[in-house]
Amino acid sequence: MKLDKVILAITLRDVVREAVVFGVCLILAFGMNIYAVWHYQTEWSELYTNVGYTVVLAAIIYAARCVFKCVVKMVCRVVCKFRQRK
Repeated sequence: MKLDKVILAITLRDVVREAVVFGVCLILAFGMNIYAVWHYQTEWSELYTNVGYTVVLAAIIYAARCVFKCVVKMVCRVVCKFRQRK
């Protein structure tokens, strides 16, 4: 079995798209933090004192999105291969 080299090119468009997606995840996490401060009637200073937790939450949301995207791609690939057999 011969293994060929695979060249992976990441374009600037891909980098910008993923940066925008992470920005949306960051905004979503920040919105969740605002809701938590409002809902639990805590001090608004927690918005900037808990920025680290907000960034970690954004990273978790981004990772969950990446896992979901990979699962969808694998399912689509299996379905396409199944359709080609017929």
